[in-house]
Amino acid sequence: MAETTAFISMANVTLMVFAGATPTVIGCDNTTISDCHEFESFKNASKCSNPVLEYQFESVQVEFNYICDKAKMVKNTITVQTFGIVVGAAIFGQISDSFGRRKTLIISSMGSALFNLIASYSSNLFYFALWRFFSGIFAGGVSVVQMVYLIENVPRYHRMWIQNTFTWSPNYIIFAYFAWLAQDWRTLLIVVSAASALSVLVLLLLEESPRWLVQKGKIEEARRLFIKIRKIDRLYSEDFEKDLDEVLRIEAEKEEDAENDKKYTFIHLCCTWKMLGQTATFLVGFICSSMTMYALLFNMEKLSGSIYWNGAIIGATRWIINITVSLADYKLQWFGRKMSVTLSTVITLICLSGIIVFMKTGNVLSIGTNLIISMCAQLFLSKYLIVNELYPTAVRNLAMSAVSTMCRVGAMFSPQLFYLSDIAEWIPYAVLIGFQFVDLLIFSLFIPETKGVHLENHLPSKHGRIFGKSD
Repeated sequence: MAETTAFISMANVTLMVFAGATPTVIGCDNTTISDCHEFESFKNASKCSNPVLEYQFESVQVEFNYICDKAKMVKNTITVQTFGIVVGAAIFGQISDSFGRRKTLIISSMGSALFNLIASYSSNLFYFALWRFFSGIFAGGVSVVQMVYLIENVPRYHRMWIQNTFTWSPNYIIFAYFAWLAQDWRTLLIVVSAASALSVLVLLLLEESPRWLVQKGKIEEARRLFIKIRKIDRLYSEDFEKDLDEVLRIEAEKEEDAENDKKYTFIHLCCTWKMLGQTATFLVGFICSSMTMYALLFNMEKLSGSIYWNGAIIGATRWIINITVSLADYKLQWFGRKMSVTLSTVITLICLSGIIVFMKTGNVLSIGTNLIISMCAQLFLSKYLIVNELYPTAVRNLAMSAVSTMCRVGAMFSPQLFYLSDIAEWIPYAVLIGFQFVDLLIFSLFIPETKGVHLENHLPSKHGRIFGKSD
């Protein structure tokens, strides 16, 4: 489940790295040209009826002839597609809290399979953007729910390594390989659709989250699942069942006291001053991190070398960093979630500064971009884990929905950031330095360490709230 849902989340978001790769114009009819300015001159003089393109992947720009300045129109559709993910993250987070994690994941995976398949038959850029918008809605559902479902089903000391092993990072390598096999955007969309269908089959083998069942007052069903899990792990005993009954009885009493049949909304993420500060910090921080990572990722064709190898190298670097952090988190008591976030942000700031200083050196740009994307990936993983551990079960998926929405808001506008390079090449990187510095500052001030904490099920008592006291 972790692997299939991670793959389709990653593939839906990063498809445009390949499908939106801008080709290079190298000629007009039988004339060799050097750049887009020369191409525009030939075109305006009606001397170019058949532009000659150089490309590694047959992207949307290549098939529909969006080249040079017109290529920005395809880049701009990334905003539309990502907006679909924003909508999906907001909608399916609430649906998951109301109707269950597993059902929501199944519906989201089915929608991703259907609309990516339809998008593969798009006849022009408008329909491509339209169907990708709808597939984005369901991809948003997968991305926001799968991590909550995973966290609620694994022991707390194994959360970090499982999350860092079955994540986007190794799937970058797999996706780059599939892109190399596909060679065009239509075939690649069919691959994403097939992976989404596979995710549905895997989810049908699993059960609902027992924590969600307890939080919804479905005690008997939760009891059945806890016993089933214990038996599968060969740890079942009659004493366990007695202890379980006592724990479930206490939880049931808490649910009655909390009137847990009501619906929670996003306002409950800010129901105390402490939660308000933490929620605001996460929302701003996720926008900053996503702007940094996706601005670089969606302009990866600017890097020297193969677009496939660059994607695979980024995936491998990310995975090595993820596994290293996982081992440190598991083996070293002092190395926690907050240390991981702080180190990743500091290294990102150093790399951004190095790129500005050594911008004209191609290797520095490639290595720096690789490290920044990898560090931002670790930032996301660590922050998502903190969100899951910090917020109670009652609003955990709402919290994930909120931060995922902000993440996609940053991604929506990230492709346009590099339009600033038309003024000066260093400006986009300077803007990203500002984003990362703000993120580091507020995170250090407002977010506590969450390593090893027990997951809370309930919101603070009503007398301690600033909102929702009458709920």
